[in-house]
Amino acid sequence: MSLQSPFLFTVCQVGAEPALKKEVARDFPQLKFAYSRPGFVTFKSAELLSVDSDFQLVFARLSGLSMPKIASIPDFVKTLQSLNLSGPICVHVFERDQHIPGEEPKGFASGEWSGPAIEELRVQASSLSLEINRPAQAGELVVSLILLGPQEYWMGVHRARAGLSFYPGANPGVTQPKEAPSRAFVKLEEGLLWSKAPLQAKDLAVEFGSAPGGASYSLLKRGLRVIGVDPGKMDPRILEEKNYRHISKTVATVFPPELSQSVQWLLVDMNVKPSVSLFAVDRFAVAFKSSLQGVLLTIKLNEWKMADEIPSMIEHVRSMGMSRVKATQLPSNGQEIFIAGFTRQALL
Repeated sequence: MSLQSPFLFTVCQVGAEPALKKEVARDFPQLKFAYSRPGFVTFKSAELLSVDSDFQLVFARLSGLSMPKIASIPDFVKTLQSLNLSGPICVHVFERDQHIPGEEPKGFASGEWSGPAIEELRVQASSLSLEINRPAQAGELVVSLILLGPQEYWMGVHRARAGLSFYPGANPGVTQPKEAPSRAFVKLEEGLLWSKAPLQAKDLAVEFGSAPGGASYSLLKRGLRVIGVDPGKMDPRILEEKNYRHISKTVATVFPPELSQSVQWLLVDMNVKPSVSLFAVDRFAVAFKSSLQGVLLTIKLNEWKMADEIPSMIEHVRSMGMSRVKATQLPSNGQEIFIAGFTRQALL
């Protein structure tokens, strides 16, 4: 079987499917909507797509060739054999998202659908050299067995290139440690993995909207110095950190001289409109342009229609002096996106 298909599969957050469809229609009009389930959407191209076709989509955290639909694990194994892949084969088995991040029912844990599928796959494909759910290597082909429901399967193939495409379902499985004050820890850890932000120990990061301190904890454990700006209450454990300083003010009442003469990173995670977050960062990006390495921004989409503004948001961040800007919706993001922008000096 050739590694070509007219169909593209995408994995997204539950609730983001309409925004993904609009993004595809705007940026890749040659792709037409084909099929959808919560957290999973496919599109059809007028021409065959190859496994190296690259569609960079904000709301699709993973995409690849959609293969002919399969009815069972033996069917998956048969199709896998027809691909004639050599050497150990990287196979990712995962479930589509079932709930909006942070809104999972109490006691929910993924794996109820994929666990039995993995066990059956090990039995049915015992003669094949499969490496199941290990992180892929850069440039490696990955065959995905996607569970859309109990014993409801979909097959896809993608090349691990960048971002989180190395992990099953583009989800690295970051968990919140007990000592982290909030889920912001998980979101920033995912964002750093996805963006490969070149943070260095002793860098100074200023975080606007820091309370209660989840993202600050992520930065501190990497050895960064952190200034948190937020009128909200910080976790006492963060306040005790020697490399942390808290400014209990709103961002609008803080001025660059109160921070430092040299800042490497600006972070934002505030529950305000996108324009407010972006304009809040502007004056600090200008003030610290000689030392700034980049910006890491969690932008709330208070209404889904705000997704239409993402291209202009990216251009706004670029105007801050960023040479490279990209955006995504991370596995743990709520109704929000993550934008990473790096200055030229950060890319050297």
